[in-house]
Formats: sequence, C-alpha cells, structure tokens
Amino acid sequence: MIGAELMARAIERQGVRTVFGLPGHLESFFGALQDRNLRLIHMRHESAVVLAADGYARARRGIGVACVTAGPGLANALGGLAAVYEACVPLLLICGRNPAYLAETAALQELDHPRAARPFTKWAQTVHDPSRLGEYIDMACRVALAGRPGPVLLDVPRDLAEAKVDAAIAAESLAPLVRVPRALADPAAIQRAADLLEQAKRPLVVAGSGAYWGAAGAGLRTLAHEHRMPVVAKSPARGLVSEDGRIGFSWPIANLGTRAADVVLVAGARLGSPISYAAPPYFDEHARFIQVDIDAAEIGRSRRIEVPVAGDCGPALEAIARELLERRYAPRDPGWLGAALAERMARIDAAGRDEDGLVHPLRMARELAARMPAGSIFVGDGANCLNWYKGILQVREPGLWMDHEPFGSMGVGLPFAIGAMAAEQESAAPRPVFLGTGDGALGQYVAELSSAALHRLPIFIMLANDASWGASREIALRLFGGTYGTDLVHSRYDLVARGLDCHGELARTPAEVGPAFERALAAVRAGKPALVNVLVDRESSGALRREPLLQMVPFNEAWHAARCRIPGH
Repeated sequence: MIGAELMARAIERQGVRTVFGLPGHLESFFGALQDRNLRLIHMRHESAVVLAADGYARARRGIGVACVTAGPGLANALGGLAAVYEACVPLLLICGRNPAYLAETAALQELDHPRAARPFTKWAQTVHDPSRLGEYIDMACRVALAGRPGPVLLDVPRDLAEAKVDAAIAAESLAPLVRVPRALADPAAIQRAADLLEQAKRPLVVAGSGAYWGAAGAGLRTLAHEHRMPVVAKSPARGLVSEDGRIGFSWPIANLGTRAADVVLVAGARLGSPISYAAPPYFDEHARFIQVDIDAAEIGRSRRIEVPVAGDCGPALEAIARELLERRYAPRDPGWLGAALAERMARIDAAGRDEDGLVHPLRMARELAARMPAGSIFVGDGANCLNWYKGILQVREPGLWMDHEPFGSMGVGLPFAIGAMAAEQESAAPRPVFLGTGDGALGQYVAELSSAALHRLPIFIMLANDASWGASREIALRLFGGTYGTDLVHSRYDLVARGLDCHGELARTPAEVGPAFERALAAVRAGKPALVNVLVDRESSGALRREPLLQMVPFNEAWHAARCRIPGH
C-alpha cells in the first residue's frame, strides 16, 4: 500500500463518500479514491473546491474534504478557506506540494502552505512520514470537529503520497473511530440560566450555528413548544424550530420585534454583525442575557452576559429545558413577537407585486416558494437579492438553509449548492437543492456551472439579474449621487448556462417568471442543472429596500459608531 491509498482509506473511515478537488501533485490520491469507489468532484477553481466541501459538510452535518494543488492552488483556496473558518464549518483541506527533497530549491509552485493557511485554520501541519498519513488525517478531523468546528490543513508532499507505507504502523490508524464526548455545561450555570428565565416576562431564544452543529434541535423545540418561548434562528440554525410565525421565526423577519424581549437566551451565536451586535435598537439595552457557547472565549462579545454557559449547545439546552420542567415553569404568552411583526409582514406581502416592467426579487421568491417541495435545501447568495429572498422563504425543517453569513463572501452559493447536491446524492432519499443568487455573486464562480453539468448535479438556480452590484449601488447613490463602479449590464447568463451544458431560461417580465421556472424544474427533474436568468428592476428594488420594514438584512452601524464615539453619528 502507498501513502495515497492510506489517505483514501482514512477519509473513508471518517464516513466521507465524496471529495472535492483540482488535480496537481496528488493525482495518486485521486486514483486511490477511485479504487475505493469514493466519488471525486473535480472543479474549476480552488476556492470553489473548498466552498463545495463546505456545502457538503453542512448538508451532512459532518466533515467535508477538499484537495488542492501546491502554490497557486493553495493561494486560490484561501478565499474559500477564510469563509469556512468564519462560518465554523468542519473541513479538511489536503494540499499537495513538491517532493520533500526539493525543499529550499526555489522549485515551481513552492509555498509555505501551513504558514499561509494558519490564519484561516484551527490546525495546519506538514506530514513527514507516509506511514502516518492515516494518523494525521484522523488527528486533523478530530481537531476540525472538536469544540468550535472549523477547517484544518494537511500539507502532503508528492513523494510521501507515492511512497510505500509500513503496514503495521498504518494499521493502527485504521481502527474503529473513537469520538470525543460532548462538552457538558456546569450544572450551576444551568441553574442560573433557569433562574433568569423564570424571572422573564418576555423570554426569547436566539439560535445560531452552534445550535446546528451542536444538534440542539430537541432542546430548542422543548423550549419553544413546551415552555412557549419564541425561537429566532439565523443560518444555519433555521428550521431547528419550524418557522411558523407564532413560536418559530427567522432572524431576518424577527429582528424588528426582538427589542421587546427582557431576557434573551443566545444559543451558539456570536454577538456580532449578523445579529446586530445584540444591541439597541434591535435589543433593549436593559435586556438580560444568557449565552451558551462551546467556546467559552466567545461569551461576552459586544455586551455584558449575566449568565455565561460554556458547553455544547445540544446538552445545555436540553438541561435548561429539563430544569424548567422540573420547576413547573409557567409559560408566558409568546404572542408578543408575532404581534410586533404584523406591520412588517403586511408590508412584505404588499411589496413587489407590480405586473409591468422588470421583475422584483420578491416576485421571484414567491414564485419559487410556490414550487419548492417541502424538505428542499435553499442556498442563498448575493446581497440585495438575498434580502428579498429572506423576506419570503420560510424553513420548516433542520438543515435546509445555507447562505454566506457570517463572512459575507459573495459567490459562495453555486459551490455550496454543488456540495449540498453531492451530499444529497449519497442519500436514499435526496432532497432537492435550490440556489437563489444575484448576477454579481454568480459571476464570481460562473464556470462552476460546467462542474454541475459534468457531475450530473441537478441544481435549480434562480438568478436576480439587476445589472449592478445592487447593495453597493445604493450606498454610492446615498453618498455621492452616482453609481461609478457599481453598474453592470443585463448579461445573458441563460446563454452562458446553455454553453456550459446546463438548461438556461430568460424571464424579462413578471408574467414570464412562473413559466420559465416550470420549464427549468422539468429539466432539473430530468437530471440537468438549470438556470433562470430573471431581469430585475434595480431602481424599484433599491428604493423599497430603503424602508425599515423591508430591511431583512439589518446593519447596526449607528450603534457601533456611537459606541466608538465616531463624530456625526
């Protein structure tokens, strides 16, 4: 057995059935994957490779694996790696490199890969012994999955991958996996959290990515349905409690009502920009906070936390719910949040319904919602258009929502969708995958349409083509009354899709959207990726988004500026 074969066996041992990559330096590993009957999805750009492995990891709620070549390959991958790191997704990036004997010879594509990747990884190391490749992969995956999840890097010289291994040493790394037990919170902290919730008149739970990776759905649903506490979720925790508008809500919809809460339980969410720093005007300055996080160092960012709870979100929330049950907690009326959002919901329902002119993204989202089967995965990308998609689409089950939070890296949507669809194809009952994106975002990895077609990944793509960098265009208009550097053209992405072996449709008017979606869905059901290029009215879309009721992606710059004493705020 050679090192590459040991690598493939070690990857398979982790439960991974699909690897994403680009050739170079580790072709031996690609061949070993084929010998193990493991799927390789080779793509067009290394950053997209990493992001596709991210989408795979999210869909499986497990580790994703990517493989790139040396030097410029790893340099290209760093953009995707940064997004994965900020999103706390467990991912193993394997990077090939020149044979070890070429070290310090100014060889082609030479780069200090671990040093370059270290700011964006939990752990980055070079392997020096082919017989220990399985051990290193085991160690890397353990680091990626333990505590706060995140990406790791293994740097593998070509000659190690092609060298024979010591069978006895290799065998030790292929024994049955042993997983680290989940980190349990201090029982005294659970008691204090229950004390504070008992005192609340309007308790609220805010769930973030730590709740998703910590499998906290059972605890959240008990808090919601037994103890009647509204649960507001942000990606990817959306759907852990069904978004019914009564007890379960998405943060994009609920953010205008959360300031009425007097006690807030934050479960696995950083108190940063994606939830407006948990600060006024979105939260009351006198609200009392409980924060549950696997990473104790994360607790207390941006505001004072009265009850810190360090531990895995899943067991911690179940323990809090159980403690309240034992105390015979009397549920409060949760209707205050839905009532606070009534005006917003009415405004969203009334907006974007014009039948003349170009299309509003709200029309696109409504047309999609009417056709998207229950249990479908939705991947959101773009800036201005994603605001509107978030206003319409509700999530009823766990694991059905992906977007570019918290890093905000445009273009991730298509690679995410590729990874998610590949993960679903491993299932006996694959869930459909829908991507909603904008023209600016799609253009960044548009060549990956050919990857979707090549690997038979039937993804539905609705493209809001407003011929601009929409969010930046609105900022430019506000600041200096011009659009220099923000305008594009209504490019024919439908023709690009056809040229890259996908199904392509064009919708120029509101009336054309539904029929174009139907034709594209028929192509998807036949096994082909399909894109609908919808020409969007950037003027009406931008004007409506200036209304506070229609800002589903809120920023809290005024609070941050005032906190830092910046003049003029």
